[in-house]
Amino acid sequence: YLKKTLYDADLYHNPPFKLIVPPNANNVEDIDIEIEVVNDNEYKVLAKGKTSQNGYHQLIEIEQNVKYGTPFFNDFFNFTLENINGVKGKTYILRFNSLHALTSYYLGNTEIKLVHPEADFISISIEGEIVQKETDFINELNNTFIEFGLMNKNRNSENSLKFIDSQLSRIKGSLDSAGISISSYRKRNKAINLGQEAQLVYKRLEEIENEQYLTQLQIDYYIDLQQYINNNKTIEEIVNPSIVGISDESLNGALSKLKELYSRREELSYSVQDKNPSIVLIDKDIRITRDGLEESLNNQLNATKLKKESLQKRYDKIQSRLNKLPDTEKQLIGIQRKFDLNNELYTYMLQKRAETSLSKASIASEIQIIDKALVESAVHIGPNLIMDVAAGLFGGAILPLLFITLLNFFNNKIGTIEEVEKRSKIPVFEGIVKHKYKVKLPVIHHPRSGIAESFRGVKSNINASLRQTDSKVISINSLIPNEGKSFVSSNLAAIISKTNKKVLLIEADMHNPKLCDLLDFEESEGLSNYFNNEKKTDEIIFKTSIPNLHIITAGPVSANPSDLMDGPEFERLIDKVRTNYDYIIIDNAPLLLVPDTILTSSFSDISLFVLRVNLSHRDEIFQINKIVDFNRIKHAAVVVNGASDRGYSYGKKYWKKGYGEYIKN
Repeated sequence: YLKKTLYDADLYHNPPFKLIVPPNANNVEDIDIEIEVVNDNEYKVLAKGKTSQNGYHQLIEIEQNVKYGTPFFNDFFNFTLENINGVKGKTYILRFNSLHALTSYYLGNTEIKLVHPEADFISISIEGEIVQKETDFINELNNTFIEFGLMNKNRNSENSLKFIDSQLSRIKGSLDSAGISISSYRKRNKAINLGQEAQLVYKRLEEIENEQYLTQLQIDYYIDLQQYINNNKTIEEIVNPSIVGISDESLNGALSKLKELYSRREELSYSVQDKNPSIVLIDKDIRITRDGLEESLNNQLNATKLKKESLQKRYDKIQSRLNKLPDTEKQLIGIQRKFDLNNELYTYMLQKRAETSLSKASIASEIQIIDKALVESAVHIGPNLIMDVAAGLFGGAILPLLFITLLNFFNNKIGTIEEVEKRSKIPVFEGIVKHKYKVKLPVIHHPRSGIAESFRGVKSNINASLRQTDSKVISINSLIPNEGKSFVSSNLAAIISKTNKKVLLIEADMHNPKLCDLLDFEESEGLSNYFNNEKKTDEIIFKTSIPNLHIITAGPVSANPSDLMDGPEFERLIDKVRTNYDYIIIDNAPLLLVPDTILTSSFSDISLFVLRVNLSHRDEIFQINKIVDFNRIKHAAVVVNGASDRGYSYGKKYWKKGYGEYIKN
């Protein structure tokens, strides 16, 4: 490859160097070796990577100048380069491919399919970057496929020829020896012709011995086939049954089918594992065909053995007639019979060899290439710059826009303060920003933090809205639980108390009180005792650990907290404590669960409604608008809890490190 900025250009059929690899040389595979042309006599080798050799991992780091024609040899590589047209200053990539990785690549990129389900045509196509390379691959694949089919067909003929040649070699030796013996005997005994009886016996013996020889060949063939039938390698060595005079079509068909199944299984085993469904199906067919062939072999072997026994009886009977002949004729018959038997067998084998050679020569491939792969027939499938840019714009802009639009359409929760400002009819104070502090009162533990500044902003908004110098009663409300109403109440009370203002925090949520937990205050007598006339006002007001901050808790849980709140006692309580405190903050129960708690707004100077980002629904804004209109609340505002940090107080983002905090070098 030629190394370029964005990619490596394939130099197929245009190599810059002649690569010489010694026989049995080991070169690490799938490692890019950079070849930089220094000058006409020298090149630089750069290689980095990891390999596994001798059972352990090794790091490859090579930087070496090498002369052309000189072997580059080390523990990882062994080759020689000769310059053809390498350009000075250019960098080339040499890679020794892994055969398995390359095979997997072509298996994945090559598609072979039927042109039509009922046609005997297949179409082969491949995807690749270099048209000439992929064209050559398809054509070579076709040639290899054809050669493989011819090789399988020729294998049977070659095995038959080997078997016949071995038989001819053995018979020829016996024939030569028998010829010499009969000539010597006739000269010695002056015996030329046989009598009529002797000729008859001789003819009968000749016929039987020929049959006996072929019968024994068939028995040996059946026995060998029984031994080789379970092995796909040795069964290929079995010759065609017709060579030994077996003309059973069922046996011949079963043997051919079994060989074909073994061959197909061997082909599949190169690309799939033994548990693959295709292999499992072929194994099943092999087992069925082999069982049928074994049964047929047993029957044929038993029948052939019976035939051999019958021939032996006939032979013995004729042999008894031979023994009655004169010794001269008897011996001549034996010698003559041996010669003629070998002569006929030799002639028979020569005939079979000629037939087999003719059959082998006439073997032709059943596969024909109708349309050879051509470079001109390649189709460009990508990349298409215009289409890719359009798809990129669509995927990068339109799809996210559609996704965000759909997400916002189905998402009914509040996401930003701006959403609340658009829908709310009452003022929206600066939001309470998110924080990551692991404390319940961050305004006390982190007074210069962003969240402390946001609570100071709420306090300023309250003062600006009321503009009164006497005591201020603030009602904190929410529509549903977990919107942070108690968190806002406790931290707002704490931040106000730090300005030397006396603050009374009233826990009016008698259903699920949380203020004591937020302030680390032990529960004691409270509103429930006051409403039940068990305690007076002074007896339910307690100091907290925060200076200037007092609290009235909800008190012991009552069976009817809503009924206790629905009365004039609470308003009288507020009137009593108003003169003693600068701020009175009432933490009410959720309005949608306890609607009666909105009555506190009638004697409050301002009612704050808490909404929480990513929890409160947009419909709650319209509910708050209706509540304010229906109850004719004069001063009302919305406080958004969990808002994003848009910057609060002085210097916008400076509060992130704490307002007033500086780092000294």
